[in-house]
Parts: sequence; structure tokens; C-alpha cells
Amino acid sequence: VKRVAEYSKLLALHYGLPEYYANMLKQASPMHDIGKVAIPDAILNKPGRFTPEERLIMDTHAQLGYEMLKNSHRPLLKLAATVAYEHHEKWDGSGYPRALKGDKIDIAGRITALADVFDALGSDRVYKKAWDDERIFNLFKEERGKHFDPILVDIFFNNLDDFLEVRSQFKDVE
Repeated sequence: VKRVAEYSKLLALHYGLPEYYANMLKQASPMHDIGKVAIPDAILNKPGRFTPEERLIMDTHAQLGYEMLKNSHRPLLKLAATVAYEHHEKWDGSGYPRALKGDKIDIAGRITALADVFDALGSDRVYKKAWDDERIFNLFKEERGKHFDPILVDIFFNNLDDFLEVRSQFKDVE
């Protein structure tokens, strides 16, 4: 979560968002998967692919996270609610839970989506080994304008050294 937080802040700043907002997003973005607390451990910790039924259950985490946070009056938790709700939306409208498209997806959701995917692909998980950088970078190029906001992908590549430094600074503990 530290890497996702730092990546999100970097993307926000390079996008031109105010520093106070970038700092708030740094605090909110780690809550993107808070809805997973309501997903059964048997699904969360399953090695390998989900069945169609398990995928439907897992995909509810975005809505669940939003429901947990949406009624807060605190700006940070309101932002976290948006991040939880929209971090699986895709630029081309093929995401979930609402199939939002383009800039209908809040910038916080678009930023966290890219930060989360970069972190997830580059990290070992119970269900997969980490991808190498070339494979991740190729995916980001392929998904520019599909999964990801093209401006954010450009920002990522134009400032790649900053993102790699964050990854190096916050390595997983063996």
C-alpha cells in the first residue's frame, strides 16, 4: 500500500493537481481495496483463477468499499470512497462496477487504477509471480486509451525513473 500511495501522489503531482490534493490522494489510495474485508478468505486467498461465481463475488469489493465510506463527512474518506468505487473502471468503459468511460471516471480513480496495476503486476501474489518490467511496460502501452487514461500513461513513462525509485525504496519484505 505504501507503493500505491507514493505512485498515486507522483501521478497526481505530475498531472498538475495541487499538492494538498496529491497528499490527500496519497492517504486515500491505499483504501482502494477496503471492500475486500467483506470478501470471504477462501476467495481472497485462492491460488489460481476464480470460477465465474467467485469472480462475481470478488468484483463486489469496489461497491462494498464505496458503501463503507460514502456517508463520511470527512474529505479524506469521501475521496477514499471515490477511489474504492472507481479504481476498476476503465478508460474505454469496459470496467466495473458502473462501466464509466473516459473523464466520467474521477481523476482519483484513474490515478489509483494505474498505480495499483503497476504495483500488482510487479509484485508476487498468491496467484501469480511478479512480471518483469518489459512485460509491464508493454501492457501499459497496449492499454493506453483502453484500460488507462492516455495522459496518465504518458506521465508514467515520462517520469519512469521516479516510479522505479519508489518501487526500489519500498521493496516487499521477504
